[in-house]
Amino acid sequence: MAIYLDSAATTAMTPAALAEYAQVAEDYPANPQGSHRAARAAMAKLDECRERCAALLGCTPAEVYFTSGATESDNLAVTGRVHAGLVAASAVEHKAVIAPVLHAGGELIPVEAYGSLDRDRFRAFLKERSSALSLVSVMAVNNETGVSYPVEILAGMVRKHAPGALFHTDAVQAAVVEPLAPIGAEADLLSLSAHKFGGPKGCGILVAKDRGALRPLFLGGSQERDLRPGTQDLPAIAAMTVALEAAQASAASSAAYMGSLQERFEALIAELVPAAVVSGAGALRSPAITHLLLPGATSEELLFLLDQAGIAAAAGSACASGALEPSHVVLAMGVAAPLAKSSLRFSFSTSTSPSDVELAAKALAEAYRRLVP
Repeated sequence: MAIYLDSAATTAMTPAALAEYAQVAEDYPANPQGSHRAARAAMAKLDECRERCAALLGCTPAEVYFTSGATESDNLAVTGRVHAGLVAASAVEHKAVIAPVLHAGGELIPVEAYGSLDRDRFRAFLKERSSALSLVSVMAVNNETGVSYPVEILAGMVRKHAPGALFHTDAVQAAVVEPLAPIGAEADLLSLSAHKFGGPKGCGILVAKDRGALRPLFLGGSQERDLRPGTQDLPAIAAMTVALEAAQASAASSAAYMGSLQERFEALIAELVPAAVVSGAGALRSPAITHLLLPGATSEELLFLLDQAGIAAAAGSACASGALEPSHVVLAMGVAAPLAKSSLRFSFSTSTSPSDVELAAKALAEAYRRLVP
């Protein structure tokens, strides 16, 4: 692929993460749960990774649980609290949060036209359901629009107005653009997925401050303090740890660089495709994502033409790829269904160059002209 602008869907493993994976797979082949010397060495390495991750996440090592990724972490956070009462989430969460919330008969919290949460409405929601709520989930950065949420403030509001509820945040898209420690220090539960920040697929984290507050999804093993049974993938966990350290160390500079790309890209789009609408433009957004609505076209048509031009973009969440229905995120922002079906997401990384975004803007303009003369 000539120009890859779909980093919100996945990133390539960094060379350091790949090297760590190979080295740990070679040096620590034993099951960490064993009782012999090789197993103890593997467990020591696992504990080291847990400590290093905790240092970045504003929590203690005992509060870090390794999972298969954010989908599992999100499901564990939500479904693990259903026994305690009502679960709720913002209407623009990833489907890995919304699906278990709705399955459990929970509620979705409306958002404003820009995708942001009105704090007065959020406060009222908490007060009205205070006695029933067991969990409230609001993501740090929306995976489709890039809209950011003040999770530290929202977590404080939950503690004040619904003290019996835990606050969960899906921080998947935040890891490459902002420090996670302040978020992790305030949230009761936090989800991450390694492949979003240069780590391997199939590996993630759930930070859980109170182990006793959650019930496990799986039974049959004592791993991860009985919360997440199953043999730990130590090479993947070690690679994720290396990738997370690198992503957090460079978050500020990465955000600044991607912000310059986003600014340039959106300026070109305004010039070349004046009909395009930047979703969430009135809200605080991640510099890594630009989400567009393109009246008169459909995302399928546009993506086909962009792909022919060597540009990799997306209609929205990769987990919903191929879906015929418009994104629930865009619909929740009050966008009419026909316009919602024109959604395109361009997501940047530090590997993206200024010329990449310029070529992508020109390719999008040409594609749009072909579809909407």
